[in-house]
Amino acid sequence: MNLSESVYEISKNIMEDSSYVTLNYEQIERIADQMKQEPAPSFPVPQVNDVHKGTLLELVAASINYCYWYGKSTVRPHNAGSTKMYDLLMASFEKYTFGYTEYSFEDAIETFKIALSQNRFPLLEERFRHLNELIEKDAIQYIIKLVDQKDKYPIQEHMTALISLYPGFASDIFLKRASLFFIQLFRRFGWFKDDLKTLHVPADYQVPKMLNDFKCTEYNFSLQTSIESSILIHKGSLAECEIRAATILAIKKLCELTGWNVAEVDGYFFLKRYESTSPFHLTITTDY
Repeated sequence: MNLSESVYEISKNIMEDSSYVTLNYEQIERIADQMKQEPAPSFPVPQVNDVHKGTLLELVAASINYCYWYGKSTVRPHNAGSTKMYDLLMASFEKYTFGYTEYSFEDAIETFKIALSQNRFPLLEERFRHLNELIEKDAIQYIIKLVDQKDKYPIQEHMTALISLYPGFASDIFLKRASLFFIQLFRRFGWFKDDLKTLHVPADYQVPKMLNDFKCTEYNFSLQTSIESSILIHKGSLAECEIRAATILAIKKLCELTGWNVAEVDGYFFLKRYESTSPFHLTITTDY
């Protein structure tokens, strides 16, 4: 099953006769030309010597890597964000050794949950449910099998196995966190380099914001006004679906034009997010 192809097909269907978002393909070509004048970005990832532990950490991180803002895009309770989440994750797993039970995976997850609680991360109940799912469905065995078989099967089969085992990853129709998990494994270990040509971008808040800043996507007046006024855009609404679908199709085109893989193009825009003062769209969701 090629899940990314299904995501592309859904995105194309949504963007037919779109109401809120349009793709500016001439600008996409201009931006691609600019990108080709630069080296592909190197994405920073916390380093771990043990490959199994590093893979497990990325699974845990991807399971809860969503929705850190509260009220508006500039409000982050206790500086919540992906960087803070990774810091808490690394501290919680510092004493953990893969395959040993003295300080078990369950112990590390419990420590992590307490850290998330004490730091008042938004959507705690949802985050705990997704973390508990990893314990209930034996994440250790999943990681052992993934590391052992990473070169035996294409990335799309590995993604099918992931969403089959963990419904929390499958619930997003655009499969953002599932895609992000495999992109992070490439960034950490260099895995799946050739297969990344078939993978879709993790469509979140920041990359759509940057594509709009770069004029690769254009929003109509009502949507632009809603975003600038910090008005909630409901999950599953046409506007929200068009923002994410347009993001997926724009990044796919940029990959084709630049020759970069999806991790590199995603990183190019994500790492520039703080160069922009524009707000991102607000949707309360565990999808991103």
